[in-house]
Amino acid sequence: MNLDHVNVYVTDLENMSQFYQDILKLKPGYRPSFSGPPGKWLYDESGHPVVHLSTTSAGARAPRQHLDHIAFRTDDINGVIRVLDSRKIKYEIYEVVEIDLIQVFFHDPEGGRLEVSAVKRPS
Repeated sequence: MNLDHVNVYVTDLENMSQFYQDILKLKPGYRPSFSGPPGKWLYDESGHPVVHLSTTSAGARAPRQHLDHIAFRTDDINGVIRVLDSRKIKYEIYEVVEIDLIQVFFHDPEGGRLEVSAVKRPS
């Protein structure tokens, strides 16, 4: 079993879509025409729609869910950090020595907590 996708409620669809595209290098793509509010599907580099953005009703706040963070893996953690720095997005870096992992935690424009991690490469 593998993770298929994460659905994120948003109030500003275009801003949140652009954020995920800029920071995580996801690409917008096909989304079936569902009944209900508009949304977008964002695809990873292998062509899988991993982030589904769903708008809430006009003027409504996104519902609170029991979700701590959404995590992504990259081969270019320094590139992610450069983009975060260029957009003045605050982040925290953690090193998990036991498994040679670097984690970068930050928040999207609507407060969702994100993690991007990478396996450390020998120097």
